[in-house]
Amino acid sequence: MTDDRSTLNVRRVRVRVTAGPDRGREAMLEAGTLLVGTHSDNDLVLRDPAVGKYHLELALVAAGVRVRDLGSDGGTQFAGQKLANGVLPSGSEMVIGRTTLQLVGADLQVPQLISDRATFGPMVGQTTAMRELFGIVERLAATDCPLLLEGEEGTGRTLLTKAIHVASRFAASPVTVVDFRLNAMDRPSLVQIAQRSDTFTLLLEHVGDAPTSALREILALYERREEGVLDARIIATALPGLRSSPTDNKLRRELMAHVCAVRLTLPPLRARLDDLVLLVRHFVHEIASVDVTFGDGELVHAMTRDYARNVKDLRAIVAHALDFDTGSRSQFPAAGPARARAALLMPLNARPKPPDPAVAKQRVLDAFTRDWFERLVHRTGDVGLAAREAGMARDEFEQELERLRLQSKRSATPPPKSTERKNSRAPKKSSLAPGTLSSPPSRLPPKSTKPR
Repeated sequence: MTDDRSTLNVRRVRVRVTAGPDRGREAMLEAGTLLVGTHSDNDLVLRDPAVGKYHLELALVAAGVRVRDLGSDGGTQFAGQKLANGVLPSGSEMVIGRTTLQLVGADLQVPQLISDRATFGPMVGQTTAMRELFGIVERLAATDCPLLLEGEEGTGRTLLTKAIHVASRFAASPVTVVDFRLNAMDRPSLVQIAQRSDTFTLLLEHVGDAPTSALREILALYERREEGVLDARIIATALPGLRSSPTDNKLRRELMAHVCAVRLTLPPLRARLDDLVLLVRHFVHEIASVDVTFGDGELVHAMTRDYARNVKDLRAIVAHALDFDTGSRSQFPAAGPARARAALLMPLNARPKPPDPAVAKQRVLDAFTRDWFERLVHRTGDVGLAAREAGMARDEFEQELERLRLQSKRSATPPPKSTERKNSRAPKKSSLAPGTLSSPPSRLPPKSTKPR
């Protein structure tokens, strides 16, 4: 599991006898299950005659230790209550017969190793951040533990999922994708997935967008996997901060304990700019099947660009520069690498052209004018009061609001005359909603505006 400092730990619990005939005896719960009883086949063998031959079964789960009484005569007591099946946190004590068992946390921190490799499946990177990620993934891929891959859009969460799948024991099995950005009718049924008997990898894309109605079904998937009923490797993806996001109900908190137990964060491109040249070369080879090289400083401006979608944006620039955005694979002539290199330098190093001074000035005026009108109407709460404070006629003020698209419910059809007479002395009110500026305002607010 991953602790609050994002450090990877191997979960272990020491099951210790603190009272009874076998006081001091203990056994380590690390993987699988641990059996407690008087029979010699148990992992923790007790001499207490009040304990059954096969009394308890303990197993590590995301939320703690699952305790299951195996139908013993004396039963299992926790906090003065009989416990048949439940999950207890580390530090808990339970009583069986005349024996008291304590669950003592004994996690081991996994040393942080930096991988020597610059690739992991389709993932490419030689910076420290990427090689640290590869070092962790190399270890986790061989396990069955569920994973959460956090990262900004375009950092490669889906690619890393495929790479982990290929490196795991599930490599020969299918991958089932459930994308929670889609409507329920357009994605696979979680209930049907929970009933599958085959071996597979389950990818829960954008699990943070899962609707409340699907939370219980997702929780059932994790629980069935922990119980050994579902033979699946569950990998979830989400934007950063899923673990720290507010949990509005008990069900969501319980689910997050499973989803976020082991989480990895994929670094954004701005945190690994030294990989940019390597990535460009990789994309050129992937798209056009040619190898290109770049001299020192040739892509220096490319490192100062803003890649909103990270590596996805970089690949799109490469594909567009090579005219391969349609997916075709033309054969380059002998000078292909040189052409590819020349085609890439200009779009990658292009810097945004500053706007014309007059245009820049008008943009500032537009933003100020719109903000001034919006704040005035919001503060006064009434169009008539706002118009008087601005020193403008009401009709003129409403026309200005319409031009700024700050008024959404003004109708061209006048209200019935009876309504007008009835409310002739009442100030007219207008329902307002923020909008976008369709054309630049002709002037700033009048100088006669009263100080705010």
